[in-house]
Amino acid sequence: MPNIGAILKSEIVRLARRASRPELSSLKKELIELRQRVSAQRKTIHALERDNARLVADLNARSSRVAVPAAEGKVKIRLSPKLIRAQRKRLGLSQREFALLLGVSINTLVLWESGKTAPREKTRPIFASIRKLGRREANAKLAAITASK
Repeated sequence: MPNIGAILKSEIVRLARRASRPELSSLKKELIELRQRVSAQRKTIHALERDNARLVADLNARSSRVAVPAAEGKVKIRLSPKLIRAQRKRLGLSQREFALLLGVSINTLVLWESGKTAPREKTRPIFASIRKLGRREANAKLAAITASK
């Protein structure tokens, strides 16, 4: 004859599992929703951190560019590919360094020096302020720009 104690124990376990199943299913659903929410928040945080790093780098690049006096922004500045190249060579800078000093890409500087494009009006005053620099000042500003990156 089977042991009555073992039968009672198995029946109690079965009934306890049956009674707790609806509560557990709602908790499982809630756990899944919370995990999804945490995952979405992690993705959002990652995207915000990426945007923040990009904006900080952009701000550092803008603040380290050559300061342009307000009065010079209105003066018409003559620029030609030959003058741009001569200015760069006078300062003893490579195209990469000169582009970094101006706050433009290397490709943009190459296009300017080749005469395929011309600098925009907003970058012309930067040339005027760089014309006043000597090699030491240009190298100092360049060092400050590279240190901030």
